Amino acid sequence: MSYLDHFLKESGGVGSGGGGGGGSSSTTHTNSTLAINMSMHSVMMSHQQDLHPHRQQKAKVHQFLVRTFSSPTKCNHCTSLMVGLTRQGVVCELCGFACHMICCPKVPTQCPVPSDQTKRPLGIDPTRGIGTAYEGYVKVPKLGGVKRGWVRQFVVVCDFKLFLYDISADRSALPSVHVTQVLDMRDPEFTVSGVRESDVIHATKKDVPCIFRITTSLLDGGPSLQTLMLADTESEKAKWVVALSELHRILKRNNLPNTAMFRVREVLDSTVSAIRNALSALIIDPERILLGTEDGLFCLDLDRSQIARIGESKKVYQLWYIAEEQLLVILCGKQRHLRLLPIRALETVDVEWIKVAESKNCITACTGIIERGPQPVFCIVLALKRQNTSQIVVYVVNRDRSRHHKMCEFTVAYPVQSLQVLSDMRLAVGHQSGFTAYCLQGAAKAMPLVHPENQLNNFLNFSGVDAWRVIEIQSGHGGNVHGEYLLVFQTLAIYVDLQGRKSRDREIMYPAVPKHITYCDGHLLVYSETHLDIFNTQTAEWVQSIGLKRSRPLMNNGSLTLTYLNDSVHVVYLANMHTRELLNLSPCDRDGRLKSKRFSLREPNRTIRTSTDRRSKLISAPTNFNHISHMGPGDGIQKQRLLDLPTTIETADQSTQQQRISTMRHAPPPPRAPPRPSMIHPLNGSNNSLPGAKRSAPARPRDQPPSLPRSPSPLGSMSSLHDVLKVSVADMQSESRQSVASNNSSSVSTPPSPTNDRLSSSYDS
Repeated sequence: MSYLDHFLKESGGVGSGGGGGGGSSSTTHTNSTLAINMSMHSVMMSHQQDLHPHRQQKAKVHQFLVRTFSSPTKCNHCTSLMVGLTRQGVVCELCGFACHMICCPKVPTQCPVPSDQTKRPLGIDPTRGIGTAYEGYVKVPKLGGVKRGWVRQFVVVCDFKLFLYDISADRSALPSVHVTQVLDMRDPEFTVSGVRESDVIHATKKDVPCIFRITTSLLDGGPSLQTLMLADTESEKAKWVVALSELHRILKRNNLPNTAMFRVREVLDSTVSAIRNALSALIIDPERILLGTEDGLFCLDLDRSQIARIGESKKVYQLWYIAEEQLLVILCGKQRHLRLLPIRALETVDVEWIKVAESKNCITACTGIIERGPQPVFCIVLALKRQNTSQIVVYVVNRDRSRHHKMCEFTVAYPVQSLQVLSDMRLAVGHQSGFTAYCLQGAAKAMPLVHPENQLNNFLNFSGVDAWRVIEIQSGHGGNVHGEYLLVFQTLAIYVDLQGRKSRDREIMYPAVPKHITYCDGHLLVYSETHLDIFNTQTAEWVQSIGLKRSRPLMNNGSLTLTYLNDSVHVVYLANMHTRELLNLSPCDRDGRLKSKRFSLREPNRTIRTSTDRRSKLISAPTNFNHISHMGPGDGIQKQRLLDLPTTIETADQSTQQQRISTMRHAPPPPRAPPRPSMIHPLNGSNNSLPGAKRSAPARPRDQPPSLPRSPSPLGSMSSLHDVLKVSVADMQSESRQSVASNNSSSVSTPPSPTNDRLSSSYDS
């Protein structure tokens, strides 16, 4: 009988109270669980007994040692997977009994374990949700979809989760210990079903009957995560669907607690081009967020759907915000300088960026409280890259013009990997294989956070893992006393007391290789290539998995995360389901209108910026300039040719006259000046400058001169305007010839005579 057939038979009898064979207690215990997969313990025990028959005569005690497994291994006590990248469990050197570290105290001390105590339930305990239910081989689509083909993987259904492991094409090859994907059956949208040809258009026709689909939630109010799996045969596919459906039904029937902590909400999609190269972000208030990109800093108004550039186009690596000081701390530029920016720079453009002088080649930085009291004092700590060492500089934030002054600096003999200011106002510096705390008040005394006598010290030094962050674990009834540190390393997270000694046997194990790790609201967020795993730091329990692919945090706490949905970049908000949300992502604005998803460019203080730009762009030094005469009060103005442009449109003439009358009524009386000579049109000799006189169109020339082509006029028929322009062009040509001649002579140039200009008409030539 196959293991899956055994599961289908046992699942039908769950809760029925029946069963055959064996004692009553064993039957009852078997019926309360799902026996699905093969137990390796009996085989291992018989093998050990064959090799060491003398051990059966004298009982011994287990000798457990911590081991690192290279392939998926189940605990012989609880049958759950020993998940992790390293130090997943312990193994007895005498009998080979393998189990979790937390299961070790529950194992019978007699070695080997007596046969009557080795009968552990094979499968998931529905009352606690632990244990392995089934394991087998399937194929999943390659990166890029079904059209790129399928890849074989090993699947283990354990603790109401589906663990997918990479495996080579050879069936005898062992799967990798690194999980490639995790699907949580406790997800509210979890379903398993078959597919149709229209669902998998790139799959071959013979594979469609063997494909089934697992659906889990992804985006709140958006698309779900669809995971396709290809079984070897159609019957195997049917067994997978029935088995997973039955497991999900049992999960719902037993009402196991929902441990989910976050839900994913969309903030920005790929229509906002600025997020394609986003590196960092900040939540300023429920309506505004800051986005640091390779092209500079942007402020996004979610309520008005507007985006504005702040400052210059410098690459922004990291952002911090000291809300009490209304001050932004920005790590930016090619040389990784640290700059300070008051928050009012989001509204006005005349706010200067304050450059921290000694901040070139900044590795990382942090902010925190350096002195408590009625008015807390904040500090900015940065680590500078030096040759084979690192320099740490501490600045205190003040209210002066520079907003900071140096407090102290010291050098450490290792490259700094992380910085944090602890609640006791010590500085925790992360470096390879450990953390060191420095007391900044007075001399910078160093204290390692991993005690030299800690048994993990040798392991950390040997493995050379990176140190990512320190989390202070609150203890006591009020939760205000910090009694432990959770030291987060690249491969695992360990608990130590305030002196650095190991405080718990349980450690946080990552199922996949982490790309980024952050801390938010008492939970550790571990980002891998295909999913996000969330751990409760107080209990070390794995509480949630979210299928965010290629994601990375933009904020220090991971609230804003950059991810890819259907190969399209998005910025999502991890909303805590148990607290008030930090962002207002309502689909309607304050007026009740539906918000637009497209952001428009906004320029703060448009009037000031526009006037500045126009003055700088339009005003320039004169070119090809010939001085003719001084234009000012006196006779010089009378010698200039001032032409009135006549028109044949009466409405335009009336509007012009009304505008002149209105201006004369409201304008102050002009100073007395010599009477302006009447302008006689050079073509018809009529006086059109007299008040109230009706202007008549001048006579149109018979031939159109080739030098002035006719162009369409927006005012309709304006032949008189063309005629005047023709004469003006001819006069300007004559004037330019005279000015050039006068410029070439040594005599002082004089304005040309209007009479001579009238006589030299271009039409006569």
